[in-house]
Amino acid sequence: MNRFGLLLISFSVLLGANAFADSTMDEPQNCFRGPFESYEKWETVMNKKKPGFDIEAFHRAFPAEKFNQRKAELDCTDFTYQSDQFNVEGFYLAPKSPEKQLPVVIFNRGGNAGFGYIVFGTKMDLPAELASEGDIVLGSQYRGASRHLSNNGNDEFGGADVNDVLALIDIAKTLPQADTSRIALVGWSRGVMQSYLSAKQLPKLKAIVSIAGNADLTQAVVWRPAMEKVYAARIPDYATQKHQRLAERSVINWLDKLPPAPILMLHGTADERVSAEQSVLLAKALNGAGHKNKLILYDGDNHSLSNNRIQAFTEIKTWLNQYL
Repeated sequence: MNRFGLLLISFSVLLGANAFADSTMDEPQNCFRGPFESYEKWETVMNKKKPGFDIEAFHRAFPAEKFNQRKAELDCTDFTYQSDQFNVEGFYLAPKSPEKQLPVVIFNRGGNAGFGYIVFGTKMDLPAELASEGDIVLGSQYRGASRHLSNNGNDEFGGADVNDVLALIDIAKTLPQADTSRIALVGWSRGVMQSYLSAKQLPKLKAIVSIAGNADLTQAVVWRPAMEKVYAARIPDYATQKHQRLAERSVINWLDKLPPAPILMLHGTADERVSAEQSVLLAKALNGAGHKNKLILYDGDNHSLSNNRIQAFTEIKTWLNQYL
């Protein structure tokens, strides 16, 4: 068991046997384990298992110095937890041995079911950037995404799986180093929807960051008809209640339900998965409602903001530092 797991056990003993009921980080494991124990092992595994692996691009995007710095400065933990009656996977990143309480950022991933599962390299990307800024970062893989857990449930694409996000806040409240009066939500793609749906239940939320997300799923499926298959496969009662189910998941329909947390929206104008017009539409609606927001469009960039990641991450960190 790693040092973070021992911290959780010690803290639970201090609070009593029932302190972690239904909101525990179970089976904690250090992210820097096995093939990710060293930079050399990570590189070797990628080279063997990823077809067409570009080792030079890998070195440019994630040099050894960055890996070693992350490992030296950050705690990174994979864990399981209970959400409703299901077993769900989550992850945690934070500075090692903080001298004061830190704000909490809930990172909401994109994709659906196993597609978009947060792998080690993704943890070392934006989540690690935020942890390096002095934030505690918690994220969920969502129910229905696990490759090994039993009783993992089904992804409902913005249905009951929103509870998987909210349960992370209950977990944060058990961490002595977490200041849960300062919480922000950061979502990418489908994770933007998860953030807005969760925000409805978080009146004291401090900030929201939306990266390449939809605001109106009804319009989104017209623009990208291929998503109809995802919606039909994941959303309960979609065949008979399509309009209602999409409306329930579209923040544009219930802006008045959001807390007053300032919203930063980032979007590439050449996004092939989510139209940038979704963020434009939401920004106009937020302006009309008097809700503080900022929209940044990256001309010609894609869903991953591949051409502007440094600028985008700087904008995100600045936003969170300002409001957390």
